[in-house]
Amino acid sequence: MRIPVICGLIDRRILVNYRVKPEILARLVPKPFRLKLVNGMGMAGVCLIRLKHIRPRFLPAFLGMSSENAAHRIAVEWDDNGETKQGVFVPRRDT
Repeated sequence: MRIPVICGLIDRRILVNYRVKPEILARLVPKPFRLKLVNGMGMAGVCLIRLKHIRPRFLPAFLGMSSENAAHRIAVEWDDNGETKQGVFVPRRDT
């Protein structure tokens, strides 16, 4: 069975970042990740995103659904083949 292409509209995106003591964040980050520190502090945040008209591409927009989502994020680093990579670890998502 072929999976249809899904389309929609990003209606709003809000990203809120804040500094957190490393000893608090360290309990939430699994191996092989480690905290990315900025001036000795960990960085965490919440990304709120509102999607509208989510549907298979062949359907008209008014038949689509909407969704409000939140991703809780922590800035991390990890080693991969001798190179340090950076990204975010998402310990929780809410819809």
